[in-house]
Amino acid sequence: MLTGVVTAHTGGTAEDTAPNAPAAGSFDLIVQAAAGSALGSCGAPYTLTISAMDLTAVSQGWPTQTLHQSFDAASGWKPSGTGPEYQCTQTFPIAVPGGGPGGPLAGHVLQCVVSLISRGAQIVSIIHSDPFVLV
Repeated sequence: MLTGVVTAHTGGTAEDTAPNAPAAGSFDLIVQAAAGSALGSCGAPYTLTISAMDLTAVSQGWPTQTLHQSFDAASGWKPSGTGPEYQCTQTFPIAVPGGGPGGPLAGHVLQCVVSLISRGAQIVSIIHSDPFVLV
């Protein structure tokens, strides 16, 4: 299950509602997930899709990232240490189309959506970030 998604300054870990401020052409998207012991290390493949929606100009295109991963250590899954569950936290750098501050998307409000779908759609999870603004 996807348990969290936040935008942060590149290299940061704290949520930021203006993640590319003051002078960056990119930001990080931090995705968190959890799974039970039977799933967390089983190696079953899944697709993680990251999309962004421009809430200010819905016609604005934004590149989607599609990652083919598995429930295993290579994809970042590890025991939580507090029980039989597994956890996974991944950070994805997101380049702002059109460049950094003052670019064509300055002032636009966006929201990221992340979905995890296993092969055969036996496991499906979706989560979205809080809205954020580009500067």
